[in-house]
Amino acid sequence: MLMNYVSPARSIRIEQASLEDLERMYELERTCFGRDAYSKQFLRLLLIDPSSIPLKAVTGEGEIVGSAIGRVEKIGGRVVGHVYTLDVRPDFRRRGVGAALLKSLENEFRKLGCERAILEVAVDNEPAIRLYKSLGYTFASRLKDYYGRGRDAYRAEKDL
Repeated sequence: MLMNYVSPARSIRIEQASLEDLERMYELERTCFGRDAYSKQFLRLLLIDPSSIPLKAVTGEGEIVGSAIGRVEKIGGRVVGHVYTLDVRPDFRRRGVGAALLKSLENEFRKLGCERAILEVAVDNEPAIRLYKSLGYTFASRLKDYYGRGRDAYRAEKDL
């Protein structure tokens, strides 16, 4: 177990995810992102990639209510932690689950020598933008058509 987080409603554990969690994580990804969700095959690749850090938020009853996957990458000679996805089940949003997952990812990135965390977020995803800003991310650039024609993203960054 990486970290414990206690919400007012329930105790949530942040644990390492594995290939056994693929189906539930894919369902959660589809619930959160619809047509923009990563494919099951891509999530599988991230889960088995040794450079990835797959996490899940689990209730005391064993339900996965959130997940996050980051990956350690070299960009321009620097070691960075790239957050690929952060998913929280709709009925568990605004309870600190997303923040707990992201903080856990950042801690793992630090342990692995990352100097910076980066992520992309749709320009119209206001709840996620608020979360990232509250955790110290700055919005470095706008990525035109990142999610397809007419669907831009922001690149957000944070020094670790």
